[in-house]
Amino acid sequence: MIRSIVFLGFAAATVNAQGCSVCGDGKQVGNPDAIFAFPGQPAVPCGLLQNAGEIGAIPISQCAFLPPLLGACECQPATSETTPAPVSPAPVIPDTLAPIVDPTPAPVDPTAAPVDPTAAPV
Repeated sequence: MIRSIVFLGFAAATVNAQGCSVCGDGKQVGNPDAIFAFPGQPAVPCGLLQNAGEIGAIPISQCAFLPPLLGACECQPATSETTPAPVSPAPVIPDTLAPIVDPTPAPVDPTAAPVDPTAAPV
């Protein structure tokens, strides 16, 4: 089960429309860096397990038995996932007193005179 979670967490090609909370309804992982280990399965960070549940990579039937096993993940009541974006005023660029230079016509010849090639080193 966990191997498929890890695989689907990285390659979410087929995503179930309904996700689940691995901690149970109304709860979320409190320690996403903690490691969830289940006998016979590879260890998985709790944050990855939570993400796999949210995107539908864990079948709903398997989500139901996970909450009692996730002690290391420190499940806690879910908080709002949206946080207000920090708002700061846009920087004001003062007017410059420097003159505006007309663009240079392209292409520009890099030399005023032809350059004589030199012999390559032997």
